[in-house]
Amino acid sequence: MAHASQLKSESSRSPKYSKVTDFIKAQIRQGKYRVGEILPGQRVLSTLLSVSRPSVSRAIEALEKEGILECNPSIGSIVRKAPSDFLMIGYMVRDLQDPFHLELIQELDLLLHRLHGALIAIQGDDESRLSRMGITHAVKHHELYWNDRPDRIPTVYTGNVSAKANSVVSDVRSGMGQILEHLASLGHRRIAYASPFAENDDIMLRHLQEAAAVSRAEIPSRWRLRADPLDTASCAGVISAIRDEAGPPTALVCYNDWLAIAVMRAAKEQGLEIPRSLSITGYDDLFVSSLLQVPLTTVRFSRKETAEKILKVLLGPQSPDGSTEVVETRLIVRESTCPPPPPPAPREPFR
Repeated sequence: MAHASQLKSESSRSPKYSKVTDFIKAQIRQGKYRVGEILPGQRVLSTLLSVSRPSVSRAIEALEKEGILECNPSIGSIVRKAPSDFLMIGYMVRDLQDPFHLELIQELDLLLHRLHGALIAIQGDDESRLSRMGITHAVKHHELYWNDRPDRIPTVYTGNVSAKANSVVSDVRSGMGQILEHLASLGHRRIAYASPFAENDDIMLRHLQEAAAVSRAEIPSRWRLRADPLDTASCAGVISAIRDEAGPPTALVCYNDWLAIAVMRAAKEQGLEIPRSLSITGYDDLFVSSLLQVPLTTVRFSRKETAEKILKVLLGPQSPDGSTEVVETRLIVRESTCPPPPPPAPREPFR
C-alpha cells in the first residue's frame, strides 16, 4: 500500500500522529482535498495509512488547533485553510514600551511554541517589513488600521477598528460601565478622563460617556484631558488642570494602566495624595498595577484568552466582512479609589 509505505519510510523516531498530520497537510497542498471539502473518516484514514485510530484522532485534533481543519461531529473533518510551510506571526505596534503589549506577546509566544510557529515583535508602522521578514500572519494595534490600505496577509487587530477588519477586543462597554458604577457607589459625581487619543478616535471615552449618563456623573469637555504616558509634562499637566479647578473633579479615569501609573507619579510629585484627594482608575490590569505603592483600581481581561482568540481568528477561515472576538472584563478594586473628600466647611463670617 503506497500511503503506508510512505509513512514507514519516514524517520521512525517521529510520533505516528505527526506523520499523519504531515501526510494530510501534503494532500491539502497538492489539491487532493480543497478548502471546504471533507476528509475521509478516521477509520478510513487509519486503514489507508496503516496506523491506529488514536494516532489519526490526535493528528486531526492537532490540525484543528492550527485552524487547518474544523471537526463537526455530524459531518466530519472539514478543510478550512491550506497549511503554511511555517507559521511566522508579526506583532506590530508603534510603541513596544507599553507593558500591555509585552504581556500579550508573552502569551502569544507560548501558544505559538505549541504550534511550532514563531513570533516577531516589530515597533513602528512600516508594513513592508512584514513581507521582508517572511511573516505569514500579522497582529497589529488598532492605531495601525487604515481604511484605504488593505492588508496583504491575514491580520488581526487588537482593539476596535472598522467592522470589515478582523479584531479581538475587550468588552470596553462593560468595563467602563463597571468603573462608573464603582465610582458612583463611592459618591463620585465629578469625574475627569485622561487619554493619549483625540476624542473622535477614543472608543473608551464614548463608552465612559454612556455610563456617565446612566450614573448621572459629570464629565465636562474641560475635564477630558490629553496625556501621553511617556511625556511627563503632559501627565503633570493633567494633575495641574485638576488642581486649578474651583470645584475640581474627585476622580480621574485613565485610558489604561500605563497612563494611570504615569499620572499617579505626577500627582505624587505635586503633593496630591491618591486616593484621599483624587481617586484614579486604569484599564488593562497590568502585572505591576497590584505592586504599586498605591495599588491601582482597574479593569482586568485575560491575556491568555486574548491570545487564544487572536490565533482563532488569525488561523481560521477569513471572512471578507471581518470578524470580532470579545474578551470579558472584570473590575478589580484596589486602594487607588475611595469616597471623595468632604466639601470644605464654610468660613465663619468676620466679626
